[in-house]
Amino acid sequence: MEEQYSPEISDIYELKAESLSVAFEGKKILSNVSFDVKKGDCIALTGPSGSGKSTILRCLNRLNSNYSGKIKLRGKDISLCDPATVRRYITLTGQIPAMFPGTVLFNLQYPFSFKANANIKKPDFNSLLKSVGLPSEFLFMDAEKLSVGEQQRVAIARALALSPKILLLDEPTASLDEISKYVLEDLIIKLNTQTGITIIFVTHDNSQAERVAKRIFRIEDRRLREIL
Repeated sequence: MEEQYSPEISDIYELKAESLSVAFEGKKILSNVSFDVKKGDCIALTGPSGSGKSTILRCLNRLNSNYSGKIKLRGKDISLCDPATVRRYITLTGQIPAMFPGTVLFNLQYPFSFKANANIKKPDFNSLLKSVGLPSEFLFMDAEKLSVGEQQRVAIARALALSPKILLLDEPTASLDEISKYVLEDLIIKLNTQTGITIIFVTHDNSQAERVAKRIFRIEDRRLREIL
């Protein structure tokens, strides 16, 4: 039975992976991966396609619990924490922004429809939109009719609605044109520097990693090393 508690600060690291290994259908994807994440870090995960970058993100917020080793959130083993609690601390947005039918406001309110989040105070949604560079008029627009770049910013705003401590972004600019890509890069830098939120993002673009990240990790041959 899982211990139902919230992570508390009892470690110098915000997040820490120890000897993390993952296999799928008998094929090893990650082997003895260890790293630490400090509060306020902005980390890029780079490496070849299929190297396990997205797998790491899914392990970090318990979307994938099929691993060996340990992941600690503020000193607590996340396997002993309530999954919903972990996902409030560590939110994940995917490469392709998933918009639910309805308005942008409906999409931003969606996380609060879950029982686990029902008692959490809702943010000022106008301010939330502005924090990702969108005007308040967007609240009542059809989310499915926005550009992909706008949808990605709405998806990030939705992830921020629960006031997470760590934001995981899985190739956030992969589907964007050049202009939208640079807009989103600036947003990531702004969120990290102005709010102090810890960010880990996956990218295939080494130049992007150098522009945006404070630290760069590379995964290759199932292992991870810090290159910056």
